[in-house]
Amino acid sequence: MVMLRQRGAFHPVRIPDQKPEEILIECLAANPDIVLMDVMPSPRDNSIEKRLEVVEQLRFELPGCRTAFLCDEVAYPEIARDVMRAKQDGKVDAFFYASVTAEYLTAALDAI
Repeated sequence: MVMLRQRGAFHPVRIPDQKPEEILIECLAANPDIVLMDVMPSPRDNSIEKRLEVVEQLRFELPGCRTAFLCDEVAYPEIARDVMRAKQDGKVDAFFYASVTAEYLTAALDAI
């Protein structure tokens, strides 16, 4: 989050890990252009299934909002494959591996 703020192109708002319905409420209040979410195996609310539920609701409520997932491809290769498939299937606008540089992540988010 700090790196996005330092680049000056973004005004990130951190939404603490919460239940999916609470994330949606926070996002609606913030009215973001882009939502970047971590996908991990636990807690359960960070699973790809729960994250995709949030994305589906966001697309309905905020159709102009872009969505992206961030995952650790080394620690969780199965999740990384699922995240890549979600992008391929058009369920999210982008995905990133945790190993990307701050410069790349910032540029890629700016291009969404």
